[in-house]
Amino acid sequence: MPTCDDGPNAENIKPVISTVISVVVPTYNEAENLPVLVERLHKAFGGGYEVVVVDDSSPDGTALVAESLARDFPVRVVVRRGRWMGLAGAVVEGARAALGEVVVVMDADLQHPPEVAPLLAARVLAGADLAVGTRYGRGGGIEGGWPVARRIISRGASLLAKLLLPEARPLSDPMSGFFAARRACLSSISPTGRYKILLDVLSQCRPAEVVEVPYVFRPRHAGRSKLGLRHMADYVLQLMRITGWRPLKFALVGATGVGVAEAVLYALPLPYWLAAVPAIETSLTTNFALNNAWTFRDRKAPWLRGWLKYHVANLAGIAANYATSNALVLAGVSRYLAYVVGVVAGFLANYLLSETYVFGRKAVDISPRTSRRA
Repeated sequence: MPTCDDGPNAENIKPVISTVISVVVPTYNEAENLPVLVERLHKAFGGGYEVVVVDDSSPDGTALVAESLARDFPVRVVVRRGRWMGLAGAVVEGARAALGEVVVVMDADLQHPPEVAPLLAARVLAGADLAVGTRYGRGGGIEGGWPVARRIISRGASLLAKLLLPEARPLSDPMSGFFAARRACLSSISPTGRYKILLDVLSQCRPAEVVEVPYVFRPRHAGRSKLGLRHMADYVLQLMRITGWRPLKFALVGATGVGVAEAVLYALPLPYWLAAVPAIETSLTTNFALNNAWTFRDRKAPWLRGWLKYHVANLAGIAANYATSNALVLAGVSRYLAYVVGVVAGFLANYLLSETYVFGRKAVDISPRTSRRA
């Protein structure tokens, strides 16, 4: 579990840093925010830092503003041009251009308080592989609160990450875009999406020691939020890519199990109540074999033990389906809709237990390149 530096005045603590820290700031149309951000970073660090502004050819002149700031502050500017851009690629390019061994990643819109950046850097310098700014850990928060829809989107996205990615489960805020890591990690990333770079850090670098630093998420200083349907769709696709499309593979295997059960029922000239037993058992066994060989081929389970665990996982899925659908019917929901929701609940329970219990990742899978000396 990651540790958390809690405390209401965390943003007022100024650690002593004796090495160069690179703050990578991806930008697109942030000309109004950048001067305030750079000034506050300068006050927060005092010295021994640089700001690497990576701009995706902003039409509002963000790159020109950054270049003018470079006359008075340690600011360097990287301008990217091309069709496939986005925050994740900008962060990787900024890390490759960075001079510091430790890189802080943050947005330019001042929703991430610059005063917390030195705290994140200090935790990595003290030995952590990754320090994540959290809005949801003790001591963190969201200034002014969010509308219900925004809260649902944020919490739902975090829950989805935790369901699908084992590396995200220990974090209270796996969707955070405010974190510090070693340059060797960030510069080696191959982005799987355009926006949520932290998920790639967790899944590709496999940091062995992760800490969380709470902060209060602020309203945007100027400009408009860029969150939209394109971001949400990209996020779902990113999760699929990181997992190797496991949820879809798992669903396809489940569908083949229905066909196997139907074939057994057809082949056995027995009453249904008697033929159903070997039909169900055969489909469970073939499902386990396919998931072991295909869906989770990078972490295969021993046959007998895995087969037994897979039965437990499916019993839990059946229980989740039954409990959810019945609760919805009692609440007045149509039995047909309740059944569909129950199937989804059962699928999620089956997948989660298969991911964690049947085909759980082994400790030896942790990559040695995330050691403290990286």
